[in-house]
Amino acid sequence: MSHPQLWSIEWGQGAEALEAIEPTLAEVRRASRRLAMYYNDDHNRTMMAHDHRMSPSEVVAHYQELRATMGHPFLLRQSGEMVGDADVRNIADGAAEIAILIGARGQQGRGLGTRFAVMIHAFAFRTLELARIYISLIPANVASRRLFEKLGYTLDDSPQARAFIDEASDLTMSLDRPSFESARHKDISEIKISPRRTSR
Repeated sequence: MSHPQLWSIEWGQGAEALEAIEPTLAEVRRASRRLAMYYNDDHNRTMMAHDHRMSPSEVVAHYQELRATMGHPFLLRQSGEMVGDADVRNIADGAAEIAILIGARGQQGRGLGTRFAVMIHAFAFRTLELARIYISLIPANVASRRLFEKLGYTLDDSPQARAFIDEASDLTMSLDRPSFESARHKDISEIKISPRRTSR
């Protein structure tokens, strides 16, 4: 998976260290079995509107496709333990789409997804210098909608937002950079974004 630069995002909160890393191909392969388990969980699969169960090799191919289309996939780690993944995709004209998953059901609904989402947005707005980010959700995904509303997202039915839907019933929302930076100024100042030094 060639990429001009891999990135690391860190946010230390007391004894809890949160890290999002753009993985090498070897790291994706090592994580692929657990990621497949997260993706294939019945609840997660429903909320992501995925009909297909993914094998570890398909997970690797998914990451490769994200990279090939200039996306930025991340593995999410809490105190060194992988807890999910996220990505910034469909980057064009100063805008992009974002996706995030906290994989284990027992870790969902505890604010972890919000904190990682803040990190990924800090990267998208500061490092990639995007102006606006979009999301699409199925109406039943109330937890994700609540997460994104905490970040400042509002409903957006513009043609630009609706371009990201999979189904006509999907909800679309968006967030602009000034709104995020104003609301999360303190958090952003605590987040460290740096190039990764890897042998690839």
